[in-house]
Amino acid sequence: MRRIYFCSVLGLAVMGCTTTPNNVPEQATAAPIEASQRLRYQLNTQGLPASGFWKSAPVLADINHDGRLDLASHSRDDKSPRVWLSQPQNAWQDSSQGLSQSNDTCGGGLKIGDINKDSFLDLAIADHCAGVLVYLGNKQNTWQLAKQLNSEAQQKTAAINPGLNVLNGAADLALGDINEDGLLDIVSAAADEGGFTVYLGKSNGKKWRETKSDGLPSIQDPGNEDSNAGWAVDVQLHDINNDKHLDIVASYYNGPRVWLGDGKGQWQPKSIGLPITTMQGTYRRLAVADINADGLKDFAIANDIGGAEAYLQNADGSWKKSTDILPALKAGATAIALGDMDGDGHIDAVIGGRLDGIDDTPAGLHIVLGDGKGQWHYEQGTQLPASGIDEVWGLALSDLNGDQRLDIVASTGYTARPSKNNPKKPNDIKLPSMQVWLSQPVNTSVATPQK
Repeated sequence: MRRIYFCSVLGLAVMGCTTTPNNVPEQATAAPIEASQRLRYQLNTQGLPASGFWKSAPVLADINHDGRLDLASHSRDDKSPRVWLSQPQNAWQDSSQGLSQSNDTCGGGLKIGDINKDSFLDLAIADHCAGVLVYLGNKQNTWQLAKQLNSEAQQKTAAINPGLNVLNGAADLALGDINEDGLLDIVSAAADEGGFTVYLGKSNGKKWRETKSDGLPSIQDPGNEDSNAGWAVDVQLHDINNDKHLDIVASYYNGPRVWLGDGKGQWQPKSIGLPITTMQGTYRRLAVADINADGLKDFAIANDIGGAEAYLQNADGSWKKSTDILPALKAGATAIALGDMDGDGHIDAVIGGRLDGIDDTPAGLHIVLGDGKGQWHYEQGTQLPASGIDEVWGLALSDLNGDQRLDIVASTGYTARPSKNNPKKPNDIKLPSMQVWLSQPVNTSVATPQK
């Protein structure tokens, strides 16, 4: 079963586990934060749910072909994924008809793409309980379940012992043309044990072929992993080494990992220089971009204990850790997104994390501006909440209001509800669970002194 990390006094001494980064000065008194002269945001959630447990990264795509980006996310509370179409005046309208609500689903990852090549976007869902679900879209903007995918190993284990099947479910998935046949394929990451499963797509979205012995850690071939391999919180497809083939970047259970693809469905590990942690499950969401402008793709990743980390790619494909993106995150980070937030041509970071190391301290959203050389500046006074969010599960960046600046979408939700065995209630959270933060104009003019 999945291992949950913990820090004890002994662990702090032996393993170096800490929730407080070194060399972070303490403020003797609370100083006012001046308004940012570059970035400012306003919350706009008209038509979006104010509550819920949105345990997935939000996804933006123009689903109804009206020129505006629409929004999708997956809920643990609502027992189904949800889609909202963008409306005039920055409003949103639910368009989730056909997305099943069932006790068999419980949140996970989500990707959007034209799976059956009919010019309408479809949904691929990774669900912690149900596995992989494929929904086909249509011109009415409704959805129809086309296929529920479970690996052969999962099916065999379920037939033997359905009540204790650790291979149930999927934590996340990536959608892309892996074997370069013009059709979208799926890379699915296990929710508990089992590593990765690759499903090659067919033309109608209803037929898929599971690959075997493809070089990824799996239940059949765990490689150097544990006997059943592990799980991954985040899995993405990018051409990391610029060879025009899709590669895998994943937030794996024992650290960030990279596997290079050959365009034919085979993979080889390329993770030299990346950390291996014995505290499994500490790495969360990741984002890929050329951080230091050297023509090579790098990535940043949220560490639930260590904060936000950046790894730069060397010319030989190995990796080196950059400077700490935001040392002030004393209680770690759970989500991260990369993009040029201030329009200076350099990659910046938006991070969901906690500044305070106290248990159950609410999280916040933080912007860190990059200089194109791997150095970072914490941009405060943006009107983003530094606290008041119970948990940030995912972030997405795009220009939603047409002002040529990136806006921020955050999916949030509480990780533990009060119960008989867990009577502790969450902090008094005032912010909605599904958040859209729109960029606002900033007055950078300087008043001319009067003569």
